[in-house]
Parts: sequence; structure tokens; C-alpha cells
Amino acid sequence: MEAFGLLVYGFSVLLTWKILALMMVGLVLGIFVGVLPGLGGPNGVAILLPLTFTMDPTSAIVMLSCIYWGALFGGAITSILFNIPGEAWSVATTFDGYPMAQQGKAAEALTAAFTSSFIGSLVAVLLITFLAPGIASFALRFGPPEFFAVYLLTFCSFVGLGREESTRPSSPWHWACCSRAWAWTRSPGSCA
Repeated sequence: MEAFGLLVYGFSVLLTWKILALMMVGLVLGIFVGVLPGLGGPNGVAILLPLTFTMDPTSAIVMLSCIYWGALFGGAITSILFNIPGEAWSVATTFDGYPMAQQGKAAEALTAAFTSSFIGSLVAVLLITFLAPGIASFALRFGPPEFFAVYLLTFCSFVGLGREESTRPSSPWHWACCSRAWAWTRSPGSCA
């Protein structure tokens, strides 16, 4: 229940006229950044970061996050209208959005992109708010065996998804294991 109380407090902070105005400014700036192909959300946030130097921390974080979310939607505009994805996450929008624009349904495609972006981000914020404490407490119980299992799973996934034969990408792994074993035999009692 603590997460719900904190979420309500966060919304009470955000629903002031000053913060709402900064949200609108950030979204408009983010849309302008997202429309420019190749610029994207992270670069737009980095470029517009000096705008927030004189703001209080809450206002600055809200504006920067709105710039990022606006840039995500701005990339959908060029994908739908011109079939030019500005960023990698806008590529899938060209599959349905551009054909709809060619049929004269560009407004419907833009509305669907904006609505799905809004609903998706809202659901993501709510999920991360309620699931983050449980995931964090689970992750803090990880010890060396669990970290090894995660690293091994990651390595095996890379090898399994690679297009080369399986011995070639695993050569660095074999070299690392052999060098570690050699180090253990050279200096007993130490791991280095």
C-alpha cells in the first residue's frame, strides 16, 4: 500500500499548473526533436538539457521526461507521413502507418499512434511503480552463483543466436576460463 500512497502523492505534485505547463512545453519540444530523423529522444534530452539548469529538480525531471516521450511520438509522425523512421523504434510504425496515410487515413494513424503511446507509457509507469519494490528485493538476494547463472545464460544466448559456427564466438570464453584456471594453479589460495 505504500507504493499506492507514493503514487498518489506523485500525481498530486504533477497536477499543478506550473508542472502541467512544463509538461506541455516538454512534449512540444520533444515532438519537434522526434520529427528530425536521426536525432531521437536521448539526443534531444541531451541537447535541451541546458533549458533545465535554472529549474527546481522536480520541474527539470518532468520536462526532460516529457521531451523524451514527445520525441518517441515525434518519430511516429515521419514514419506515418513519409515512411521515414527517425529512430529504430519507429520502424514498425511504417508497416501500418504509411499505407494508412496513402489511403487518406493519416489522421487516424496519427491518433492511433498517439493513443497507444499514451496508454503504453501510462501502463508502464503503473507497472514499474508497483512491481519495482518486489523485483528489487528479489535482485538483492542474488549471490555469486546466481550472477554466474545469469552471465552463462547471456553468453549461451549470444552463442545460440549467432550465425557463425558455435566454436568461433565461444573462443574468448574458452580463453578466459583457461587463463583463470592457469592463474589459480600459479598462485594457490588466490583468485587473481
